[in-house]
Amino acid sequence: MGLAAVAVAAGAAAGAQASSASATGSAPPGGESAAAPVALSSANDPHEVAAEREAARIVTTFQLPPGATKASTRPDPVPSGLQGPPLRSAAATQATAVAWYYSPESPDQVLAWVRAHPPTGSSWSGSGSGSVGPSFLTFSYPTPQSSLIVTPQSGPDGRTVIRLDASVIWNPLRDQSTLLGSGATSVSVVTTNQLNPRQPLPADEAVVKTSTDPAVIHKVVDLLNALQPPIPETRNCAMDDGTRVRITLPGLATVDADPVGCDEVTVTPQGGAPENFAGGDLVPRVYALFGVTWSRSSDLPAGTGTTGAFGTR
Repeated sequence: MGLAAVAVAAGAAAGAQASSASATGSAPPGGESAAAPVALSSANDPHEVAAEREAARIVTTFQLPPGATKASTRPDPVPSGLQGPPLRSAAATQATAVAWYYSPESPDQVLAWVRAHPPTGSSWSGSGSGSVGPSFLTFSYPTPQSSLIVTPQSGPDGRTVIRLDASVIWNPLRDQSTLLGSGATSVSVVTTNQLNPRQPLPADEAVVKTSTDPAVIHKVVDLLNALQPPIPETRNCAMDDGTRVRITLPGLATVDADPVGCDEVTVTPQGGAPENFAGGDLVPRVYALFGVTWSRSSDLPAGTGTTGAFGTR
């Protein structure tokens, strides 16, 4: 889903003091110039604006190690392992911000400090290192699909150079012409398994459930209209067990959802062309309207069902 309004407000307060953010792949002042995925950009998309502000805010949450100072410009020369971020998303809708710091401590000491003093409002989400690159730490934030990567490396003058890479991935704004109207007099939902028809399904899901309650119909339409387009250039699928869910609004639309595999939803309006969306929690919320608890989960760990900060890996 798109970034919440609170992200816009929070980012606006901090944006002026943060490194420049970019959603177009160009290098901001102090940023890196390595090739980046071709990005989509639209000045009219509030999701993009919010993402840019949130990325700028995230780099200001870094807690400085003792004696560290903020670099006023991009280091020159930049250590070889800091020419670009150690991880990069393939998402075409991504806002980024870069900041630089110097520390008198060694890279290992910096990492130990940052691990013990995570950026404000963040949660540690991982670490990494390679035979040809420096070690780094990654942190996630409450804002959906947002992260900060902290990468230190020894500089030519003996100080440690610290590179910060903030990333916020945003969903494109939904075309208002794809919103469903009213008119359906019933709604039904049923679960099937196309890969393994003999696999037993929970009894409450294997039979078609139908409601003619106007309140239920209205809520289902609202849930469908709240769906957001998928993030361009990325696709991250869990182990697909063949589970599919069909939601039918007679005279209005047919909906086909893949809630366990790629988390995709296809909405086909009556007499119209199919539109694809990211599924999110659509299926369990629809079933909840029928008094049924959805009993599936994907094989991906929590928080990695979409591209997150680092794209398809």
